[in-house]
Amino acid sequence: MGIPTQGIGLLLAEYAREPFAGPVMTYGMQTMNLPMDGALWMLRVLGILPDELGMLGAPAEPHSIDFARLVRLLGLGDLNVLDVSAYENADIVADLNDPVPRELCDRYGLIVDGGTMEHVFDVRQGMVNTADMLRPGGRVVHFSPVNNYVNHGFVQLSPTFYHDYYTANGFEDVRGIMLVQPRDHALSQPWNLFNYDHETMGGVNSMCCEEDTQLAVYFTARKTAASTSSRVPMQTYFARIQDGRPTVPHKFAIGHRVTNPRVELLDLPQDDGLATVASVVHFGPR
Repeated sequence: MGIPTQGIGLLLAEYAREPFAGPVMTYGMQTMNLPMDGALWMLRVLGILPDELGMLGAPAEPHSIDFARLVRLLGLGDLNVLDVSAYENADIVADLNDPVPRELCDRYGLIVDGGTMEHVFDVRQGMVNTADMLRPGGRVVHFSPVNNYVNHGFVQLSPTFYHDYYTANGFEDVRGIMLVQPRDHALSQPWNLFNYDHETMGGVNSMCCEEDTQLAVYFTARKTAASTSSRVPMQTYFARIQDGRPTVPHKFAIGHRVTNPRVELLDLPQDDGLATVASVVHFGPR
């Protein structure tokens, strides 16, 4: 497992918006191609003061740091890593296809899924476990493939999957960002990012991408004292049809560009107004 530099930028921007609290868990050992000076630069740009304890024993040479170091730089303490085996030295060995041990429930202030949920065959149980292990006030961050990642995992997860599950179970601050990636050189080229507007996109029949584009999603939500984990949602699109609410029964076509992504609704008039998606931002080396 690994989180590329663009993903680390999103994670740190989330912290700058609202600081995380520990303890922290990741699904799998998260590798990063981020040297210490690069991490400190990102913190400085975002106005985040690195924790002094995180600086202790920092590598003198410009070697990549691990995710545990990043967690310590943010002052979040030690990191727990959960994996299905101890192959990569996870300190908690558990299968997300099964209910997690009770002692892990209501424990974590932050859970980072850096690309695991699509590999969990029983995705419903994986989501229940995630919600159960968060403590009230805790937040989850998912990075998941959406389109053009066939056979990367068992499934490709639509943003409406996360939105509908977390809202049905009473989570707050439920937000998504679409990651529009070049199919080739995705780690060295900038991604196009835009906010996932569920009010519009949740009512669209499907989202597709151009041949040279891959779609992924960043999603986050906060657990409350009243949140649950077992409620099964109906997909927003079909709930709107059933309730007689407006839908957009066409497709979003999304394509990566070096600057702005191409985002448009197919088969709709140019002046429909839905072809514009706001909040396009960029992160990553150019």
